[in-house]
Amino acid sequence: MEYKSQNVVCQNCKGSFTIEPEDFNFYEKIKVPAPTWCPECRMIRRLACHGSWSLFWRNCDKCGKRTLSMYPASQKITVYCQPCWWGDTWDGTEYAMDYDSNKPFLAQVKELSEKTPYPALETTYLTLKNCDFSNSIGYSKNCTLAIWADYCENIYFSSILNEAKDTADSLRIFSSELCYESIGQHRSYRVFYSQECDACTDVWFSRNCYGCMNCVGCVNLRGSSYKIFNEQYSKEEYFKKLKELNLDTRSGINALKKEAEIFWKKFPYRFYMGDTFNLNVTGEYVYGSKNSKEMYNCQGAENCKWCQFITVRPAKDCFDYSGWGNGAELIYECINVGENISNSKFSGFCFPDVVNTEYCLWCIASKNNFGCVNLKRKSYSILNKEYGKVEYEKLKAQIIEDMKVNQYIDEKGRAWLYGEFFQPGFSKFAYNNSNANKFFPKKSQPYRKK
Repeated sequence: MEYKSQNVVCQNCKGSFTIEPEDFNFYEKIKVPAPTWCPECRMIRRLACHGSWSLFWRNCDKCGKRTLSMYPASQKITVYCQPCWWGDTWDGTEYAMDYDSNKPFLAQVKELSEKTPYPALETTYLTLKNCDFSNSIGYSKNCTLAIWADYCENIYFSSILNEAKDTADSLRIFSSELCYESIGQHRSYRVFYSQECDACTDVWFSRNCYGCMNCVGCVNLRGSSYKIFNEQYSKEEYFKKLKELNLDTRSGINALKKEAEIFWKKFPYRFYMGDTFNLNVTGEYVYGSKNSKEMYNCQGAENCKWCQFITVRPAKDCFDYSGWGNGAELIYECINVGENISNSKFSGFCFPDVVNTEYCLWCIASKNNFGCVNLKRKSYSILNKEYGKVEYEKLKAQIIEDMKVNQYIDEKGRAWLYGEFFQPGFSKFAYNNSNANKFFPKKSQPYRKK
């Protein structure tokens, strides 16, 4: 079928947005209706359902031990510490519900979500070693307050990392080692107080440099060595000058920092797209991707659109997806699902090896589930109740049809048919503690009451 561009009014912010033919082709491929919310409102809606950076102390509701948690003690939900949640003493079927066709399906999912236990932290707990005080982390060891990190070692007070080692106080570090107080480092080694540098070694106070070595206070350089504030030195002169800068003292570092900030302002800031290994890509901080549009902070994406925080390669055929990749394909309107996950829609926190999952939260190592919450290692389940394959498919089809007529209506009068991510009220995070508030402060976000 040949589609044409269509202008639509967002159900939430009332602004106009365009659905392109390529979008309709994707929706047809995964068998979902076109969205009624604009891309920005959809993104905020997802990010409001996750809180990576705000952490609190509370007691485990199972063993009673004090544990670090995404949820404050004032949050009236059941929270288990990591050993208790990932243990084998429960699997979620204890909270199973029968579907009631007289009630909106999403209202029943919300009821289920309010009685099941949640993990204190969002981690792949069994892949971690000595990372008890980190969140949104997997396959790592010896990390403290590392947030949104995978395949890392010896990381401290840093966020958004993959394959980083021996790094502290940094942001967006990928395949790099020994970075400190730096932002946006890729394939770099010993980089300090620098921003947006790729393949650099022994670089201080530099910005937007590629393939550079032994540079201090430099901007917009390519393949350079032994330069200070973009001025060329011989090897011997460079190291003599470097010693004079006293970078082994706090006073020397502070003085050079002020000088570097003044020097940087002499150069126009380049809108940072990402690396040169992109093909047909739009967005910001995008690496090694192709045929992907409106991407933010992503790597290894292919045929994707409106995605954020794909920090582990690869991800393919994904729309409206907010983290994290690692073998993700056919993902639509999901947050923090990944690791060999396929055909997941309107879901969050489902991993690893999850297939054919819709309207699910915290479903682990599961397949063919619909409307389940905090369910582990189960298949063909609806509202945490297991069915035979034939019965499951029949009931799922019935529920989808019921969602078209028996709609969930929220407090603002917005209708929630099949094809939309969870209503913001499903979130277990206060907006100010959610990831959405990091990028869309409450005073300017679309859910604000007038």
